[in-house]
Amino acid sequence: MRDLLIALLFSSSIWAQECSPYHPVKNWDANDDVDFTIAWVSCFHAAGVAVSMDYNNISTGVHIMGEGHEDAAYAFLSYQYQPIKRIKLSAGPLYRLNNDSRLMVGQFGMDVKLYKYFWLTSRILQITRELNYLNVGVKVVL
Repeated sequence: MRDLLIALLFSSSIWAQECSPYHPVKNWDANDDVDFTIAWVSCFHAAGVAVSMDYNNISTGVHIMGEGHEDAAYAFLSYQYQPIKRIKLSAGPLYRLNNDSRLMVGQFGMDVKLYKYFWLTSRILQITRELNYLNVGVKVVL
C-alpha cells in the first residue's frame, strides 16, 4: 500500500499541470444564443415582474403579479418566432405556481424592439376559457 501511495504521488507530481488563479485568460468564449430578460408588466388592476432565460427560440421563466391578481405566480415555457428582426412572437403553456396550482390554458405574446436592449412586451395569459389577462410593459435583455 505504501508503494502504491508513493507511486501515485510521484506520478502526479511529474505530469501535473500548472494551475494558478493568476494565470491570464487569453481567449474568452461567450455564447450569444442565451439571453436573460427582466420585464415590468402591468394590466388594468395589477403590476408584475417577469424574468426569463431565452435559448435560441425557447424561453422559460416566471411571471409574478401583484395584489390585484392575489400575488399569483406563473411559470411559463414558450416557443419564440421572429418574423423580422424587431418583432418576436411567442406562445406556450402556463402553470400557476401558487393559489390553486395547476396547468393553465397558455400564454401568447409579442415583443417589439424599441432601442438596443429595450423591448416593448405584451402578453395574454389565458387562465381559463373564460378568463384572460393582457399585460403590457417594458423588457430589458441582459
